[in-house]
Amino acid sequence: ERDIHAYQKVLRLAAFNVFTHNRDDHSNNFSLLMDAKGNWQLAPAYDLTYSRPAHGEHSITVSGEGRRPTVRHLRELAEHFEVPEAHNIIDEVWEAVRKLPAILSEVGTSSSTIKGIRNHLASF
Repeated sequence: ERDIHAYQKVLRLAAFNVFTHNRDDHSNNFSLLMDAKGNWQLAPAYDLTYSRPAHGEHSITVSGEGRRPTVRHLRELAEHFEVPEAHNIIDEVWEAVRKLPAILSEVGTSSSTIKGIRNHLASF
């Protein structure tokens, strides 16, 4: 049975990874949890960080694009998997992520990391 909420969570995570330049998005950073009744669900997201891997691409591509995935690629992904409310999910993640440099500044993140994130966000 197709769990629409799982597809929406994956789209939300993909959008976060694209917008925040989290290229460490390999399959070991996704997990499933099983409850006492044997039902599976996507685990909460973890290992989310701004990263610049040596190979310069996302570990997992978004609609086939690993080097510079865009909102268009996120929408293609959502369309392929028929994710309802995809536009709203992408917009919601974008609105949250664009506040990230200010938040990181408040908590003492290095200025070079904040600059990298600002530059990446400016590409959208």
